[in-house]
Amino acid sequence: MDKKKKLIMVDLDGTLVDSLEANYLAYRKALNELEYNISWETYAKKCDGKSYKDFLPELLKGNIEHMEEVHEKKKKYYPKYLEYIKLNVHLVAILQAIKDQYYTALVSTASRANVEIILNHFDLMGLFDWVVTQEDVKKSKPDPSCYIMAREHFGLNADEAVIFEDSATGLAAALASGSDVYMLKRQGRVSENEENVPSVC
Repeated sequence: MDKKKKLIMVDLDGTLVDSLEANYLAYRKALNELEYNISWETYAKKCDGKSYKDFLPELLKGNIEHMEEVHEKKKKYYPKYLEYIKLNVHLVAILQAIKDQYYTALVSTASRANVEIILNHFDLMGLFDWVVTQEDVKKSKPDPSCYIMAREHFGLNADEAVIFEDSATGLAAALASGSDVYMLKRQGRVSENEENVPSVC
């Protein structure tokens, strides 16, 4: 079989799955144990789609010595909230339909542990040819290095890849990588940076 000449890259949280509620509940429990709190509105507006290193310092009121502890607690509690995660069955169907023509890569800022928990939960480990997680890159989105790394893994150019994203942070990373981008819109969570970006439901 000839080497594939195209690649589709997809984000995890908010794109392949809607995990906003599960992430919020896990972070809330972790923060509460250290006598911090977070509201649903704050998490949805300021934290969703971002690396924990970008939003926890503010939530911890500058006490960054607690940051990694909160993150580790969040990872521990996350599996308890899998029932709140919703799979994007339409995107999964697209990926399954084009695997003969496209390489498939999952590119996420989430921890590898959480990514694998979700993929195993929905029996999707075999859907992707390669997976990039938080531990694989030095800089998180909006830095484009995660997408560039995935593309270079397959030896492809920017114009040979397409990206599916949902958040403003992820969109910035995807656009900066040079590849075409399709943005998923969910009611009430539309990026302010979506101009000229094709969208799918």
